[in-house]
Amino acid sequence: IMSQAAPAREAAKPQDRGWAWMVLLAAVLLQGLTLGFPSCIGVFFTDLQHEFQASNSETSWFPSIMVAVLHGGG
Repeated sequence: IMSQAAPAREAAKPQDRGWAWMVLLAAVLLQGLTLGFPSCIGVFFTDLQHEFQASNSETSWFPSIMVAVLHGGG
């Protein structure tokens, strides 16, 4: 019985043609913008507290609800 050598396998070519890196970059950018936004607007809360004579506990509900909606909304 003659044994035949197995044909050499070629390396698989990427199916996405390089677009996976663009998707990854877009996802990182989107996460950075959406998760960083509530923290960035916190700078304005001190001005609002002085303007409306409000305490930290009276103004803390706004960023809390914003982050909860962001994480719960998908």
